[in-house]
Amino acid sequence: MTATHPAPYRSEESLVPAQPGHAAHEQRHLVLSLVSMTAVILASLSLNGVIEGWLWLPPVILTVGSVSTAMAVIRSLGFPGPLIFVAGLLALVGVLNWQYFPDQSILGVIPGPDTPERVTLLLNNAEDTVVSQLAPVLPDVGILLVVSATTGLIAVLVDTSAITLRMPAASGIILLMVLFPAAIIKTDSIGIPAFVAAVTGYLLLLAVAQWRERPRRTAGTGRSSEGHLTWAVSIGATALTITIMLPLVTPGFDSGLFPQGSRLNPWGAATGLNPSVTLGNDLRNPAGFGRITYATNAMEPLYLRSSTLEDFSGQRWEPDQRLDSRRAGIEEIRAGEPISDGSPILTTITTQSFTSPWLLAPYAPISVTNLEGRWTWDPQNLTILAADGGSTAQQSYQVRSSIPTLTRELLAGIGPVPDGEVPQAFIALPDDIPAPIETTARELTAETANPYDKAMAIQNYLRSEEFTYSLEAPVDGGYDGNSMGVIERFLEVKAGYCVHFAGTMAVMARLLGIPSRVAVGYAPGTPTGNTVEGPRGEELTEFAVDSRDAHAWPELYFRNVGWVKFEPTPGRSAVPDYAQAQPLPPEAVADDSLTPRDSPLDAAGSPPSTPATSPDQSDAPEGRDGSGRSWAVTTGMLLALICVTPFLRRRTRSAHRRRLLTSGTTIHNPARIAWAETTEIAADYGYRRMSSDTPRSFAERLKLEAALDGQAAVSLSKLQYAYEIEEYAPTTGFTRQAAGTLPNWEDVQTVIKALRRSTKLSSRFRAQLLPHSLRNPFQPKRKTWL
Repeated sequence: MTATHPAPYRSEESLVPAQPGHAAHEQRHLVLSLVSMTAVILASLSLNGVIEGWLWLPPVILTVGSVSTAMAVIRSLGFPGPLIFVAGLLALVGVLNWQYFPDQSILGVIPGPDTPERVTLLLNNAEDTVVSQLAPVLPDVGILLVVSATTGLIAVLVDTSAITLRMPAASGIILLMVLFPAAIIKTDSIGIPAFVAAVTGYLLLLAVAQWRERPRRTAGTGRSSEGHLTWAVSIGATALTITIMLPLVTPGFDSGLFPQGSRLNPWGAATGLNPSVTLGNDLRNPAGFGRITYATNAMEPLYLRSSTLEDFSGQRWEPDQRLDSRRAGIEEIRAGEPISDGSPILTTITTQSFTSPWLLAPYAPISVTNLEGRWTWDPQNLTILAADGGSTAQQSYQVRSSIPTLTRELLAGIGPVPDGEVPQAFIALPDDIPAPIETTARELTAETANPYDKAMAIQNYLRSEEFTYSLEAPVDGGYDGNSMGVIERFLEVKAGYCVHFAGTMAVMARLLGIPSRVAVGYAPGTPTGNTVEGPRGEELTEFAVDSRDAHAWPELYFRNVGWVKFEPTPGRSAVPDYAQAQPLPPEAVADDSLTPRDSPLDAAGSPPSTPATSPDQSDAPEGRDGSGRSWAVTTGMLLALICVTPFLRRRTRSAHRRRLLTSGTTIHNPARIAWAETTEIAADYGYRRMSSDTPRSFAERLKLEAALDGQAAVSLSKLQYAYEIEEYAPTTGFTRQAAGTLPNWEDVQTVIKALRRSTKLSSRFRAQLLPHSLRNPFQPKRKTWL
């Protein structure tokens, strides 16, 4: 009798000799997806310094992690490359909607009909932030949206290049896009730490992409792919070291990783203080930035004026530079407008890091000295602007100004302004003014007789208890800006900050025939406790302001007096004596002179018992709670990815076997593949083979223990018989097919479904999340059927 030696039970690698290592190769995609995500996040660290602080990082991690996870899952399920790319884009849209447009989206992730309007608003806010602030810009919602969307798209492209298209080296070009903003905007360029982080991520991506390919002998050379990996890492590390060290010994490299000099500013001249819509971003910064000090011999702290807004016809109100009518020679400024006689005031201003082409000065300046650069002034509004691309940065200069002597009685006795006395720019209004604005203005002034009484009626209305000072209400309500539509919405909600109060009073004044404009600059700030010696030895009291003191206020024109400042914003700075609603006791006047960051009054002037309307509380950044939530979600997603990894690997192996058996192509060992899938899934559900089992004895025991009958029992017998024929009596594929022993994937599925029905719910979860068949996946045990 001829003895038949049992054949070994092989893992998938040995079952498909035509495609060795394919399953392990597919499983390593998960690791490469994780590394691809890490490379994008490491490259994004260069944005620190372009954007202030680190509040932008959690949304970036959440966005990139969601995109990479979605693409990894779809890839593990065996979908083709184009669908994986589409899945990444859909995941990007979903996570952006969840983070930035939850109220406008369907189910929180699907764009809704109101999403485009919200997107437009946030993009406009981001544009205003970029063109009006120096780096680092504040991480407002619009900026976070742009950064998250950009890095998410880059994550999709890197994943597609490195994994789907198998071109990991080309993904480095895509990663350079993340470094581009820092390279052209930051003063010290990318910086060595951020550059090292980005290159480390790229080298790690190359290394894992090489590791993904199964080690194999290269024909004719005797080298394995590990040898190429060693060379790649060595070359990359050497290039990184040279890149870091070379600038240190090369003349002209002062700092950073690129030659220093004039940095490229793709957005045009920075303004330091945004003169319009994003002034609220400066106010919302809880720490303050751009500290400025000034020392003056004035009896009261001063407003520092930068520019004015006069054209109210557009969707956004911006300063008109009027370059064709500006005059040189700021050492002596002869105003083209009447200014009441007053004592000259001397103010010394030190800008430090504040950078703007608009010069800060008290109103109304009559001379500016000790200022570097070429500057011009506008006869119509007395604003001072750099003429040669210069700025206020690191300047210390003296301003002499004239403070008019104004009283309630003086202003109340002035009549309307005759036609032609002031330029048309200060009285013009668009034709499509919303009706509620005009109606409100007419109703408030129905019983007033002169311009001063009309102005006081508007100011008193805006400072009344009906209105609330709020930095967040305009953002949440979608009217954080300045235009006629914004003013209409502000009058409906009755909550906003200085831009809204000042713009509303200026527009209402023009409706009533009073020329007006909006001044932008800084409220008086707080005393430092120091004194500074003036140019002639006089003692000057020093004050400090920063972004938290950014302010806008209306200026109204009165005949033979000039432009007069009013203060309609509740809880902000001091109301001038001539604009007080009624005489106040000394203690009330003192309290009203405090700025919001140290005032005991709330936004409406009420006691602090109403914390919801406190300017201090409204200044709290929205990003803190969002940051904590984003970190929690990111951590949860990473944990979820770890938990589902066994499930995905099991599904990947099964999907690969299904493709082999259903592709229609001839393979060498279909019965072994089908039997391996059946026995492994059975083990996952708790029906494990014993060392003494033969294929037939295991099949019989499985039928008994799992109570398989009917079609499931027939399918199991077919699979077992096909395996025995292929393993012990090899024949051609044609003979097997003719004999009816060619295995069918439907038989495998029939058995698996029956096994699932026969197990408890807990066993089903364990089979999915912790499949027994994946133990030692890279070194599968060799078992023998006896």
